[in-house]
Amino acid sequence: MSIEELFETGERKQDRSHFRNMVLIAKADGVITEDERNLLHKMGQSLSLSEEQVAEIIKNPSKLSIVPPVSREERFEQMIELVRMVQIDGKIDDKEMDVLERVAVGIGYEDLDDVDVESILAMIIRGEDTETILGDLL
Repeated sequence: MSIEELFETGERKQDRSHFRNMVLIAKADGVITEDERNLLHKMGQSLSLSEEQVAEIIKNPSKLSIVPPVSREERFEQMIELVRMVQIDGKIDDKEMDVLERVAVGIGYEDLDDVDVESILAMIIRGEDTETILGDLL
């Protein structure tokens, strides 16, 4: 564990945990596509992760544990981003859905049925942004 990791805030740990979950989804089918990699790097930048941190988490996501979001809104926002990752390559794999279910439980949902994945997916395909989806479905 690095010095930086020792002094991370709870929010920072939560961000790294969410990024880890995104990586797990991207890796679920055995291949990280270019679209998935681009989304991961974009998310890494938005979370202020260095390129080294992004590369390390992609290489070995199991080094990080799940840190569930505190609020209902943050949890739902993470699910929207996870569903975005599941569909980014245009095909939804059973392995991706299995990982999505495990992550949903890990961040505080009873099961995947607690999340309206179909509605989230439809809105993502329509081109809606996360804030619009949050406003409409939360």
